[in-house]
Amino acid sequence: MNRIIRFFNQNRIRIIITILIIAFIFILIYAVNDVLEQTRTDISQVSNRIEDSSVPSESVISGEEIDEEVTVENTNTIQEFVDYCNNGNYQNAYNLLSEDCKNEVFGTLEEFISNYVDQVFNTSKTYSLELWYNTHNEYIYRIVYQENDILATGNINSENTIEDYITIINENNEQRLNINGFIGKKPINVTNDTNNISITINNESMYRSFEKYNITIVNNTDKTILLSDGTNGNDICLIDSNEEEYDSIISELPVSFLEIDAGATRTLDIRFYKMYNPYRTINYIQFKNIITDLEDYELSENDELKLNINIKI
Repeated sequence: MNRIIRFFNQNRIRIIITILIIAFIFILIYAVNDVLEQTRTDISQVSNRIEDSSVPSESVISGEEIDEEVTVENTNTIQEFVDYCNNGNYQNAYNLLSEDCKNEVFGTLEEFISNYVDQVFNTSKTYSLELWYNTHNEYIYRIVYQENDILATGNINSENTIEDYITIINENNEQRLNINGFIGKKPINVTNDTNNISITINNESMYRSFEKYNITIVNNTDKTILLSDGTNGNDICLIDSNEEEYDSIISELPVSFLEIDAGATRTLDIRFYKMYNPYRTINYIQFKNIITDLEDYELSENDELKLNINIKI
């Protein structure tokens, strides 16, 4: 017993240091295990959220539910598109787009690759989905692309996400996609002829953040007319069923495009500040301040030379 006490007294500092080191190692192992367990839990939760949100069947806007079979078919088509892009099968991905989307948004396969694939799929992506609207058997999904290694790294707070809106339509009895915020296109072909000025609304292109109308103006007068001086978006506006107005983005057009000589015809694409909402129906396009004789107006600024034309659509 005396030997033990003497040994302890002679090696007290070394023994205490050894005990502290062993205790520290045990505490460190416990802490690391706790962190690893929490990380596994977080990754599992992320995985479940991604899995749950990849097959949404209820609109987050209206609460309307869609048929399970339709949901599976829709999400399979989106998954197919993402897989093609991730795997470099760009032609197959492009073939899944609607004709309107190809022509309106991209034009060619090369533009699809440079303007979409290279921007979104610069790295492999997974995604989450929300169903936003189901109108006329067309389904609009909000898709958030995420880094594909999220489950491996556990980086659940990654800022490297990209949002888009994908619309699934039926084209020639096959599912096709509208992407890059493009919702769809529809013909209108409505004409108003007032004071020898003919305005035809040819078609409407709907995007998530704006609407675009293709418009043809025929000046059958013997004077130069001016649709707007380009400084006031309210000169040309949309009016919905609640009488709410949506200004045009007229400033992006050169003023020379808005000036139409006597006997001339001009076709314009005019965009409007209107977020997509299928429950807000546009009733009119209004041209509020058409100057019917530009030369005379520049001399007199006579407001009687201004014309207001409404086109019901």
